[in-house]
Amino acid sequence: MSLVTALMLEEDYVVHVLGFQRSTLNEGKYSLVMQREILEAHLLAEGWFSDGLEWLKEKGVEGYEVVKDKALEIPNAIKEFGEDAKGVVAALTAMAKDPEEAKAYSTGILGSIRNWPRNVLKGLGKIAKWMEDHQMPTFAKGVNKIKELLKSAWEKVSKMSGWVGSISMMAFGLATKYVEEEFGILDKLRTARNYINDPAELIGDLKDTVGDMGSEALDDIKDFFSGKIQAVVEDSELFKQVTQFLKDKLGFLEIIKDKFLSATSKVAGKALEQFAGPIGWIKQLAELFESSSWVLGHLAGMLKKMKISVE
Repeated sequence: MSLVTALMLEEDYVVHVLGFQRSTLNEGKYSLVMQREILEAHLLAEGWFSDGLEWLKEKGVEGYEVVKDKALEIPNAIKEFGEDAKGVVAALTAMAKDPEEAKAYSTGILGSIRNWPRNVLKGLGKIAKWMEDHQMPTFAKGVNKIKELLKSAWEKVSKMSGWVGSISMMAFGLATKYVEEEFGILDKLRTARNYINDPAELIGDLKDTVGDMGSEALDDIKDFFSGKIQAVVEDSELFKQVTQFLKDKLGFLEIIKDKFLSATSKVAGKALEQFAGPIGWIKQLAELFESSSWVLGHLAGMLKKMKISVE
C-alpha cells in the first residue's frame, strides 16, 4: 500500500475508511489543510475503533483478527441487546479500521436500503404530476415538498463515503424500517397510485371517506380521477369531496416528514459528533426506537458484506 500523507497512513485506509477521494490525494491537491482534515477523521475513527475493541475484549473477544472473524458471523448473531451484540459491534468496529471491510460493508448496506427511497420518490413524483395535470397546484406543491426533502436526505446519505457514510446509511435504513412497520408507507403510496391508474378502485374508499353519496356524485368523482372532468370549480361540492378524499389518502406524507425525516436527523451523525463508540451509538438508537433487540436485529440485517476488491 502506498503512503500518501505525512501521517504515514495507508492510501486505501484514507480512501475507504476515512472517506477521502483518491483523485484528490493523487492529483497534487494534498495540502496542510487536508492533512489536518485527515488527522481529525483518523482520530474519530480511532476513537470509535478503540471503544468497540475495548468492549469486545471485555466480552471475551480478544485481538483484532478475532474481531474480523466475528464480523463474518453477523447474519445469525443478533437477537437481543447484550452478549448477542458481539457480531454487530465487531462489524461496526472493523469497518472503522480495515479498508477492505469498510468497502464491503458500505456496498452491502447501500444495496440493502436503496429500494425504499427510490420507490417512494418515484411514486411521489407520479402523484405530483397527476395533481399538476388536474389543476390542483396546492396539493402538487405539498407532495413535491415532501419529495424534495426525502430526496435531499437520501442524496446526502448515499453520497457520504467511508465508515461514517456506512453509519449514516444504517441510521437512514433503520428509519425506513420503522416507518414501514408502524405506518406501511409503501402500501399507502401504492394505493394512492392505483387510484390514478384505475379510478374504478376509488368507489369503495370514496364511500368510506366522504360519506353517503348518490351514484351521480360518485360518478363525478370517478370521472374527475379518470380525467373525463378536467376542471372543477373551487369550493364546489365536488371540489370539497375530492379535497377531503385526497387529504385522507395522502396523510402518509406527514408521517414521512414528522416521523421518518425526524428520526433520520436524530441518529445519522449525532453519536459520531460526540466521538461515541459503537455501543454508545447502539444505545442511542435503542432509546430512539424504544427497543434494543429491534435495533440490533435490523442492524444485523443491513450488515451484509458484498465482497469487492479495494481499488
